[in-house]
Amino acid sequence: MVLNHRLMIAIVKRGHSRDVIAAAKHAGVDGATVIYGEGIGRNEKPTFFGLPATHEKDVIFLALDGQLESGVAQAVSKAGELGKPGYGLGFTVHLSKLLGVPHLSERSDDRRKKRGAIDLESAAKDFQLIVTIVNSGDSAAVVKAASKAGAEGGTILNGRGTGVNEQQKFMNFTIDPEKDVVLTLVPASYAEGVIRSIEEAVDLNAPGKGIAFLIDVENVFGVNHSSFDRHNQQHRDR
Repeated sequence: MVLNHRLMIAIVKRGHSRDVIAAAKHAGVDGATVIYGEGIGRNEKPTFFGLPATHEKDVIFLALDGQLESGVAQAVSKAGELGKPGYGLGFTVHLSKLLGVPHLSERSDDRRKKRGAIDLESAAKDFQLIVTIVNSGDSAAVVKAASKAGAEGGTILNGRGTGVNEQQKFMNFTIDPEKDVVLTLVPASYAEGVIRSIEEAVDLNAPGKGIAFLIDVENVFGVNHSSFDRHNQQHRDR
């Protein structure tokens, strides 16, 4: 059986996660996980009195039954004021397997169904999520390269990892190099251009520099689609 599970990711202004999670629970979600990050969008000032400005974000992960997707998206959008410039956005992806939530284990797949006027199968082709994992400090170059190719901005998460080209030791202890994880949501038509721009900016083909991959997005909320169209026209006119 193909299961009807969704992972909803909402990127909101720091401090709004409590209200967003409460609204999601009221709409039927069991719980959520919050990761702290930072981001920059086209409507957010990158500097303050000449100094780099950090725009702190709460990145909320919610696993849910696909039948709840529309109601939860509306609740999250309202609580987080998504859609306002600089307030954040949200999207969902389909999960092929979900563990640790027994009551969601028996759900039929409804990806081909229409909800209102939205065809989720076609919506998946409209946006893609680019996940770029690079060495700490390279995220600024990733966001800049993505914006140059038409992306509206990006969200940066901090992590650590080790690969075959990065095993280092200090006093016989293995050091895990710090990593930046950059989430960039773009229209599908932008994806290849943004990936190429990122690849060139941080030289992803070099050993130990990082990786990037694309994830199909099923539903997007809190995004002003017209802003992409305006920027795309300006980009073509240059």
